[in-house]
Amino acid sequence: MKQTAVGRVFILESPNALDLLEERGERSSLEQVCRIFGHDAYSFLLRDSKELEQTLTYISSIGWFDDAGDLPLFLHISVHGNENEIAVGSDYISWEDLAGMITEMYKNLDKYEGPIVLILSACGADKNRLTQIIKSKRQTGKILFPPEYIFVFSDEQISWTDAVVTWTVFYHKAASLKFKKGDALNIRKLLNQLHELGLGKLKYYRWDLEKNEYLFYAAKGIKKKRSKVQKLGASTRGG
Repeated sequence: MKQTAVGRVFILESPNALDLLEERGERSSLEQVCRIFGHDAYSFLLRDSKELEQTLTYISSIGWFDDAGDLPLFLHISVHGNENEIAVGSDYISWEDLAGMITEMYKNLDKYEGPIVLILSACGADKNRLTQIIKSKRQTGKILFPPEYIFVFSDEQISWTDAVVTWTVFYHKAASLKFKKGDALNIRKLLNQLHELGLGKLKYYRWDLEKNEYLFYAAKGIKKKRSKVQKLGASTRGG
């Protein structure tokens, strides 16, 4: 009899053709380790923007089932990118277009009872273009369902080997977290621990319903004193 899962992980990856041949990627390794850690996991290989959009729509159908429960749902997107766009196969998708695809998926997941966590493993994600666009559209009423948590690397460039190791430890520790508001402190501790171990430096954006904006926290040394929570874009970090 299968044990109850601790989380659900969908991994969407679009390596270029050379990456694929030389097995430089995250999805195969992460799918296996996530299962070892108790998550239900499945990975998709994306070859163009249409497949990305179709896969997001397909994943959102999980919210139609009454017995889906309240497990954390992780959407892990691993692609090449820069501060302006991401690459999916030979297609280039602006951060604004990606924000539209993701928030449309979140709208379809509005009945899913568990927290939904977006992970962007892509160069350029550190510029927080996605959260800026979502915040702007949310304020104008164009986006009603922003992602609750978004995790990215703080560095502009990250090697795929560092990414795989970092996310492996992340999902191992995530198995004991619910990713609800009360878990914010433990999630910060996790990011700090990863940084202390010399792994990738992560940061998160957590949507605050009361303030109607993202709160920001970046990993730092565990012994350093934490700054007070500030609004997104302030010089100090919080969330």
